[in-house]
Amino acid sequence: MGSVWRALDTRQNQRVAIKAVANDLIADPEFRVRIRDEARRHQRLQHPNIVPVPDVFAEGGIICIVMKLIEGSSLAAMLEQRRRLEITEAIGIVKSVLTALDYAHRHGIVHRDVKPSNVLVDRQGWVWLFDFGIAIAMGEQRRTRTGVTVGTLSYMSPEQITHPKSIDHRSDVYSVGCLLYELVTGRPPFVKNQDGVGDTDFALQQAHVKQLPLPPRERQPSIPPDLDEIVMQALAKAPDDRLPGCQEFARLLDQVGKPVDDRKSGDEARQSVGRPTSSARKIGAAVLVAASAALLALVWALIR
Repeated sequence: MGSVWRALDTRQNQRVAIKAVANDLIADPEFRVRIRDEARRHQRLQHPNIVPVPDVFAEGGIICIVMKLIEGSSLAAMLEQRRRLEITEAIGIVKSVLTALDYAHRHGIVHRDVKPSNVLVDRQGWVWLFDFGIAIAMGEQRRTRTGVTVGTLSYMSPEQITHPKSIDHRSDVYSVGCLLYELVTGRPPFVKNQDGVGDTDFALQQAHVKQLPLPPRERQPSIPPDLDEIVMQALAKAPDDRLPGCQEFARLLDQVGKPVDDRKSGDEARQSVGRPTSSARKIGAAVLVAASAALLALVWALIR
């Protein structure tokens, strides 16, 4: 994409990051339009887990995108150092990513490139999602060359490969599933030259489209069974078989490790409001039996 610089915003007197887009990309008029779209969409997204983009400008023919400077590390760098994260840490990070994506989806934007290098964790442990550079407004005409696949292969949904013009928010759900898989196992679901995957980009794409990933629990036995099931649901090939959205994904992660009886969906919780408790039902039944007995006694007395 280009280079990223640390800079000083003299008007606000604060440090910022500036992404200067590579010259060879700027030469493509179509890509210049996409870069402007990126800045405009990103500026619309005001969320505590999305890196703000306060400005965009051109200098010497180079398009520059100004972003909040995040002092910390990317998930990619963390994985290089630690290989994989602890379960609770991984769940906490992914829930923040899901919250940011749910907000973007409700504003009609699909990220399309969720991966470890696009997630930052600052020095206070706060999680930031950034680089909506290839995001599209749902239903908007794509501004990419015919035949060009946009995204990162290790985290790309099957429909992003086979039907890139008709993806929706569930494509991001799949990518987050790949991200969570890597955080808890130390590797993405599919890797070239491993588990029957060939050594080409095409082979990696075909694995996403046709091959079932090995359940994460089989790679790392310490992974809870319910988390294993959630990840596999997120990685379903068909969007209709996948977790329906990021909000539901995050809700299920909240319940990992809880007893089954304590897991209650929002709908179930709402439906339970106003229902009599078991003790109340027992009392009601006892009153009903007593009333029936009294009525029968009265009828018998009248007959006599």
